Amino acid sequence: MLPATDNRSRCGRQRIWAAIVFAAIAISDASGQDVIASSNTVSGVIRVFDRNGGELTDRSDVVVFIDGLPDSTRDRDFPKPPQVSHRDRQFSPRVLPLVRGTTVDFFNDDNIFHNVFSLSRPKSFDLGIYPEGTSKLVTFSEPGLVKLHCNIHPKMTSTILVLNNGLFATTGMDGHFQIDGVPDGRLTLRVWSEFSEEQSRTVTLSGGGRVEESFDVYETKRFVQHKNKFGKRYPEKY
Repeated sequence: MLPATDNRSRCGRQRIWAAIVFAAIAISDASGQDVIASSNTVSGVIRVFDRNGGELTDRSDVVVFIDGLPDSTRDRDFPKPPQVSHRDRQFSPRVLPLVRGTTVDFFNDDNIFHNVFSLSRPKSFDLGIYPEGTSKLVTFSEPGLVKLHCNIHPKMTSTILVLNNGLFATTGMDGHFQIDGVPDGRLTLRVWSEFSEEQSRTVTLSGGGRVEESFDVYETKRFVQHKNKFGKRYPEKY
């Protein structure tokens, strides 16, 4: 058995080494890629107004996200690919934010044939026509907006918002959003909505704090009927 003085000396050295290791982990390197995130939270409410200034009761599908962080910060790990279904001649969800590099499952759970295509610059693809109960996978590697359409049904449309990190939230009907695990710092909070202009705001967070931010979103953009994948109008009947 070691003398008590030796035990105290060993414990002291262990505490010193633990402090050094903790400090090394907590401090980022020069590239800024190893930042340890505090438990900061950004939350708030989105109010949505139509073109006439009337407030809407449905405030869903507005995406709020943190921009300007290293790509490796808080990427989300999905247990299985997120799914875009084709039910009732509609894509669901209508808006899907995800981290770049995510693979999406396009599942046809309708009782008719469907197609999925996009002519968007971040991801252009055409999955062809496929029947009920089948699916096809697509990986989205570049950030940006990807508009989805069906070459058979002109009213089928959806948007995938490909982001650089997993710090985002999508509003429900009540307009509330909450983003947890945000790192310390002066960061950019962005708001995206299908029929509105994008908004941004600078927020400063530190020490596990909570910041409340609310936005008013005005739907100034009109729905414009897209053309099919050949650049032609859809037939009147389908």
